[in-house]
Amino acid sequence: MLPIRFAALARARWANGGGETRELYRSPSFGDYDVRLSIATIAGPGGFSCLPGVDRALMALGPDGLVLDIAGSRVELARLQTATFAGEDEVTAVEVASASHDLNLMVRRGHGLPALDAVIVEGRLETPADAIAAVALTPGLVARGVPLEFGDAVLGGGVAIRGAGVVAIATCRPPAPASPAEQRTGSRAHGA
Repeated sequence: MLPIRFAALARARWANGGGETRELYRSPSFGDYDVRLSIATIAGPGGFSCLPGVDRALMALGPDGLVLDIAGSRVELARLQTATFAGEDEVTAVEVASASHDLNLMVRRGHGLPALDAVIVEGRLETPADAIAAVALTPGLVARGVPLEFGDAVLGGGVAIRGAGVVAIATCRPPAPASPAEQRTGSRAHGA
């Protein structure tokens, strides 16, 4: 499978209409997703869409990072740092000086925990077996014989990426085991 070209993807409005996104991966392909990977454009301060029942990982891609208010707590992300939070949390981008991008991995609760990790490639990197995708964050990389540009993605594990640059590896990690008390009551508190 050839890389997914970020520049060729259609732009879609956020669920709340406050910004736009380009979808790199979605499973299942139609209807409600269990896993979704996208790059959003944040043009200015404003609220994120409320996504009940979804856990999110967000990686700041802009050179100045991103400052968020997540459920009343200020979170300052440097470029390539990640924050995780529940889709129900009230999240607002604050202090946005210029338009920038962020990488979002959204996973329906019960299907695992979203994780985004920035990885430096020097020579060759094989994507982990459990990778959903590797997203090019810098030029200078090649996958499946194709040069990658910002935002281009290769899906799945076991894909060789060559060159020198940075990729984000998106994975869905197994949820932590329930405590004995949670197993007895069948309930589980969600923290993000």
